[in-house]
Amino acid sequence: MFRAMSFAIVFAFLLSVAPQAQGSISGAWDLNITGPQGPITAAAALKQDGETVTGTIDSPQGTVPVKGTLKGKTLALAFSVDGPQGPLEIKVDGEVNGDAIKGVINFGMGTADFTAAKKK
Repeated sequence: MFRAMSFAIVFAFLLSVAPQAQGSISGAWDLNITGPQGPITAAAALKQDGETVTGTIDSPQGTVPVKGTLKGKTLALAFSVDGPQGPLEIKVDGEVNGDAIKGVINFGMGTADFTAAKKK
């Protein structure tokens, strides 16, 4: 379960680092998640096409694909990880402020706060 929550938190954070001043979140992001078991770091590679956002999140537990939208400063992402009792759907909601994102990851049984910074 911790593995699934870690993926969810990392994914949410990466996708939540979306909108920049130029309006594109495409690129590489560093994520910091405040998980129930302690801090988690991850990386995300995102691509934006209009309001559609796709990419991957890479954490100590592996790499997962993500999909979502960026509308204005609001980033909404979703992905699925395999847990001990089947797939776990994870949702990420964040607000983009320049090269930073702040938001919440919802992994079904709880939530975790996250921040993200775009790699320079």
